[in-house]
Amino acid sequence: MEGWAKIKKIAVYAGVSERTLRNWLKQGLRYSRLKSGMLLIKYSWVDDFLSSHEVTDEQAGQIGRIVNEVMKDLRK
Repeated sequence: MEGWAKIKKIAVYAGVSERTLRNWLKQGLRYSRLKSGMLLIKYSWVDDFLSSHEVTDEQAGQIGRIVNEVMKDLRK
């Protein structure tokens, strides 16, 4: 998609809650604030933000191993 949207539509686009989207803003998701206080976000900025947090197969494997180790320790 192209263009700009308000938080509610961007949250739907990303498949997350508005609260999660607001957390993303604190984490660096770009936005513009109009004089009225309205926040607008480009769809492409959401795509860029999510791409910057992409997890590779290798990273996912490492995370899985760590989780398994922690779970083993908790079961003891």
